[in-house]
Amino acid sequence: MPEKLAVGIDFGGTKILAGVVNTETGRLVGTGKKKTRQANEQDDLIKRIIAVVDEALEDSGIDGRKLSGIGIGAAGMVNRQKGILLNAVNLGLQELPLTAPLEEHYGVPAKLGNDVEVATLGELHFGAGRDCQDFICIFVGTGIGSGIVFDGKQYRGFSGTAGEVGHIVIEPYGRPCGCGAMGCLEAYASRTAVAKQILADIHRGMDTIVRDKVDMTKGILRSKALASAVEQGDEVVTRAVSDAARYMGNGLATVINLLNPKRIILGGGLVEALDTYFQQSAKEARFKGLKIATKKVEIVKAELGDYAGIVGAALLAKDS
Repeated sequence: MPEKLAVGIDFGGTKILAGVVNTETGRLVGTGKKKTRQANEQDDLIKRIIAVVDEALEDSGIDGRKLSGIGIGAAGMVNRQKGILLNAVNLGLQELPLTAPLEEHYGVPAKLGNDVEVATLGELHFGAGRDCQDFICIFVGTGIGSGIVFDGKQYRGFSGTAGEVGHIVIEPYGRPCGCGAMGCLEAYASRTAVAKQILADIHRGMDTIVRDKVDMTKGILRSKALASAVEQGDEVVTRAVSDAARYMGNGLATVINLLNPKRIILGGGLVEALDTYFQQSAKEARFKGLKIATKKVEIVKAELGDYAGIVGAALLAKDS
């Protein structure tokens, strides 16, 4: 019996991943990867996404005509019906059609979802949520996003934007956020927030071993560089990561108090690279949240790692 294959694309703030996935088992058959670059024109970005898909197809040895469909998870607000990326704060993109160009190029149906929404779908079927009907997935990277699962189904809210945990306000009139508001969790607990705090310390004359690894204009610093610095006892980086984890713990406590989930699944580059971030966030959440709810909630790491998004996106395309 032939495999049921679909392509999943994870279109994030720092990288574009694509994979050919067996949607019955979650098995990856082939993958492709490129860094996300600021494109001068939308056509350039579409060409870059297509190049990543072609790389995954070549790696798998699969003819693109044998695919059941293509799914794409994009970092930002999306119009699922029209396949348009409406607004991507961390990518600087608005009103970008994604599914139509892919359908035209490959001749198969394509579907679009939010990147964290599809990563949650991956964890629901093949990851840390496969045995749980009520959980919240929260992914921490360039920004912070989450997916909500109730009674085994994803909850998207009235207008389809439920799960924007990164934009819970935790400091009224606090740091400016990319969304235009101030004091959002994302401005305090994301990898971008950690990098910006480190950059501010560098400007104040403090020394750190990641000085030459941080983008001094954009405040970009990779999770692996942060993890290495923490392991080496770098005080500037350790303090920045610790501060971010405490803020994340406050955000988790709010989620626990409001939604009372059975499980919280934490993922994303920062969580995967830094166990201290995960452990401190969980500890702070249990300290700050309501005792009845925090006593029973399970706080675990995502299981699919970098591939949660492409597996989930492929599942999104499964029934295209």
